[in-house]
Amino acid sequence: MSARPFHHQRPLAAAAAAYGIGVWAGVLFSWHPLWWAAGLGASVLTVLLLPVNEKRRVTGFMACALFLGLLLGGFAAHPSLPEAGRCQVTGVLSADTVLREDGTAAGYLENVRYTGEAGERTIKKLYWTYTPDEEELFLPREGDRVTLTGKIYHPSGRVNPYGFDFRMYLLQKGVAAGVSGATDAMVLDHPGRGLASVIYGIQQSLGNRLRQVFGEESPLPEALLLGQKSNLPEETKQGFTDAGAAHLLAVSGLHVGLMAGLLLIPLRRWMGPKGQLAALSVFLLCYCAILDFSAPVVRASVLLLLAMFQRIVRRAPDPVTTLCAAFWFILLFRPLDLFSASFQLSFCAVLGMIVFSPLIAKPLEKVRPQALRAEISATFTATMGSLLPAIQIFHKFSLIGLLVNPVLCALFAVLLPAYAMILIVGCVSLPAGMWLGSLIRPVTQGMVSAVKWLGNLPFATVRTPQLPWYCVWAAVLFAAMCTRYVAVKPFSKKLAIGGAAVVMAFGVWRLTVCRDVQYVQLAMGQADSALILDGGETVVIDTGKYGGDTASYLLASGRRADHLILTHLHSDHCGGVAQLLEDNVPIGEVILPEGAEEQLIDPGCLALLDTLREMGAPIRYMHAGDSLQMGRVTLTATWPLAGTVRPGQNANRYCLALLCDLDGVKLLTTGDLTGDYEMYAAADADILKVAHHGSKNSTGREFLQAVTPEIALIPANAGSAVLPHPDMLERLAEAGIPAYHTGEWGALTITVRNGEATLIPYLNHEETK
Repeated sequence: MSARPFHHQRPLAAAAAAYGIGVWAGVLFSWHPLWWAAGLGASVLTVLLLPVNEKRRVTGFMACALFLGLLLGGFAAHPSLPEAGRCQVTGVLSADTVLREDGTAAGYLENVRYTGEAGERTIKKLYWTYTPDEEELFLPREGDRVTLTGKIYHPSGRVNPYGFDFRMYLLQKGVAAGVSGATDAMVLDHPGRGLASVIYGIQQSLGNRLRQVFGEESPLPEALLLGQKSNLPEETKQGFTDAGAAHLLAVSGLHVGLMAGLLLIPLRRWMGPKGQLAALSVFLLCYCAILDFSAPVVRASVLLLLAMFQRIVRRAPDPVTTLCAAFWFILLFRPLDLFSASFQLSFCAVLGMIVFSPLIAKPLEKVRPQALRAEISATFTATMGSLLPAIQIFHKFSLIGLLVNPVLCALFAVLLPAYAMILIVGCVSLPAGMWLGSLIRPVTQGMVSAVKWLGNLPFATVRTPQLPWYCVWAAVLFAAMCTRYVAVKPFSKKLAIGGAAVVMAFGVWRLTVCRDVQYVQLAMGQADSALILDGGETVVIDTGKYGGDTASYLLASGRRADHLILTHLHSDHCGGVAQLLEDNVPIGEVILPEGAEEQLIDPGCLALLDTLREMGAPIRYMHAGDSLQMGRVTLTATWPLAGTVRPGQNANRYCLALLCDLDGVKLLTTGDLTGDYEMYAAADADILKVAHHGSKNSTGREFLQAVTPEIALIPANAGSAVLPHPDMLERLAEAGIPAYHTGEWGALTITVRNGEATLIPYLNHEETK
């Protein structure tokens, strides 16, 4: 390899790296775009006016790319927002409204006009959620023009450590705001969306035909051909994930390559290379449109077309430059895809194949036949390339995937073309397609069953906590130094590898070292979930309604729910158990208040409790005076009183109240306890988590005088006029008790060290003692 620096040999790759850093910085900092534009202009002038040599030219182009990334990333991440508040909204649906499991409906409105206090305004797209009437189910379809009265809101970003970033999720779909509610909602007409409606209609028609042809086994072909995984059973998704083969369910390079190969078979007889390239370009453009131009499909299509073009012009392809061209192509149009899991995994997998293939070529020389050698090499290197993002995103990696993937890839190389051919036959003749589909159905069933079985093996996956940023960069440096793309002196290379190894070892040690006692009140909207961390032991107090952020915190920090305490069986406190089970979070024991199942509770919570019993999780009940002892933490129940629980009551009345001794600092958590019972649970405490999300009839003056807390924590949403209630906030203010509610501050972390507690809000990192 040439001794010239890497960025001089591959300027496009260097500029792509600078552009990616610029996008990241533009998203992170909300500085005025004029600064970025000025920097971009200065960089262009530098390239044009300064004397040209290789070093200055490459440096100038990298500066241009950096400021271009800052500009585009900043505009995409910090768009202008509509005024929040109630208004009249009119827009066209970009897809059918989806009815979710919790009874709410969701959709996207395009070309929106809304009328509020400031008059009539327009916005490109809004995310619409509402609760339809059960008797008169209102579910408009794609292309309908809908009018309604609702409340426009600005979506929040990440509010919990390791939590879901709802704002970024919507921004990646081109949505800057949402509207909730559906008062006076009605369909005005059906203008459609032109070409977009045609593409959507094709998607729906192909999906319907696949369901007709393959019957109950249609979800897998639908996912592999159309990228639609919504109908795929959760156990199937989980099986592929645990077997390290989840990437096969996402349409990417393997799928695009097989589809293109299927098309090229007849094209090679009828057309020359240029004609093949033109026909394939049209096909891939249409295929990308049907799959909504997802990053893996666009990346694979660009790479394939560039490779064909290079053959035609008889130019030796450079895989790194070609990959960077695809990187540029996607992020110039959609810069926020840089933060998408599918984008990161897709590009890292291909980069791993490019970088690591030469390293394992020699050990695989004796493997025969050559196709098997290529399959093993591709699988292993793609896994190594995507290892870091997989750990950071999913907090686990698959051991068995290294053995399973070569076999599954070979099987998919047969199944995918077969599915495509059967779909084509089914579009021409439905009976013939159904007959062919019945022949391949047992193969599909057998493969899915085998994948589930392999994924359930005890050694299939290894859970890993999220690595600190310095450990990630050290791992990247370590991998880079082991490749042929870094040309430095041997001593410098050994020094860099050794230093990176030391940093990685330090990061792993930091993940396992015993930490201070912490209490984390998660921000769950109008739901409730908290964690107590004592070294390696973890207590989960309620899980919220959905539990996604609770599960993410446990998985990302490498923890299990040693003690899962459910204060009462209402869905806003225990509905998230379903997510913990789905994510396979280990649960040591479940603790309930005495008589919990005899109260007026949500039926779904009973079903979750039955699932926990079936899994073998021990369940025990607590009443006032019972305690749970850990290393530096003691939890003592103060309510309900033994023998006083009456069946058939509102579960809030008998929810579990706990006095938590956190290494000398006392915290009283009262769940949803009502005001007429709260005095029974009162105990002197330094910190109070107010009851029932700060409702009007809880946390009375007499109760505050009995507890005498120094600060109060309120699990409630932002912008609500009901919770936390102004009367309750007034009572706290009268008593001189500072209040922190999660809707404003995000997750509230209390760290106890040497008998002193420090409160750090997630959305404002200033410490409060």
